[in-house]
Amino acid sequence: MKLDLLDKKILNCLNENVRASYTEIARKVRSSKEVVNYRVKRLIDEGIIKEFVTIFGLGYWAYKLLIQFEKITPDEEREIINYLIKHSNINWITPCSGNWDLVFAIMAKDPAHFDLILRDVLTQIGKYLQNYKTSVSIGSQAFGHTYLLGSTNETKKIKRNIIGQLDFDTKDKMIARILHKNARSKITDISSQTKIPVDTIKYRIKKMEKNSIIKRYRLILDPSKLGYNRYEIFIRCINLDDAVIRKFKEYARKNPNIEFMGRCVGSWDIEFTTHFKSNEELRDFVLEVKKEFGEFIKHFESVTLFETFNYVYFPEELRV
Repeated sequence: MKLDLLDKKILNCLNENVRASYTEIARKVRSSKEVVNYRVKRLIDEGIIKEFVTIFGLGYWAYKLLIQFEKITPDEEREIINYLIKHSNINWITPCSGNWDLVFAIMAKDPAHFDLILRDVLTQIGKYLQNYKTSVSIGSQAFGHTYLLGSTNETKKIKRNIIGQLDFDTKDKMIARILHKNARSKITDISSQTKIPVDTIKYRIKKMEKNSIIKRYRLILDPSKLGYNRYEIFIRCINLDDAVIRKFKEYARKNPNIEFMGRCVGSWDIEFTTHFKSNEELRDFVLEVKKEFGEFIKHFESVTLFETFNYVYFPEELRV
């Protein structure tokens, strides 16, 4: 499907603020509320907009794993993916092609908790493994779908707050569960479902945002519907000082094809999620990165990403 300029502008507004009202978006794109409402609904019906999700943070760390299988059938791979989808501590499950077959994240509170979950997972899927790598995410920046307009986007870093005693009760959990499924849920609809007054819901959402229980909201698109392939880039560095890290961040901010940048500790140090229309474009990007950062790169690899399952993690603290 091809998008016209108005479609792109609407998606850009949602990219900047998923919870923006149709009235706010209409004002920014110089259209009517009714037209914006219709366009968003059409983009959802066409499968271009997949989800509006809420990212929660309660002191969990994301331990990313790259998995390489051996002697596995398509049915067995589907069974593994279904097992991971149902696992209460696993999210961002994505089959891929290249040197690796699957990438996912284990959400754990500390290394000991991660070890416990990992050993449980390996007990279930270990007989299919040829190899695996892991790194823990220690910070990230999400730029969203700026490749649609070729623009750059200033976004806030995802904060990692140390969670002590939670100011978080049953009413907060009820609100969070609804926002988890749909970040664009209207305050009035949340009130209708929970029987909590509108003003109370507004206050509690602001409180969750301030305390980083809600870290951010995210627009999820299906780039394949627009002719884009999605790639994950993993970079192992040498001499990675603060100045080099800042340079990577600035490069990612200015490059519209980079949706996400992660800082990691473990098998790789820098991680990019990127979008390109062809392998030739990807190759040009790789050459450019190596030109800019070659003296700091020890190892560089990429995989093509397919459909992602469980974009967000819903911690047990949020379950009623």
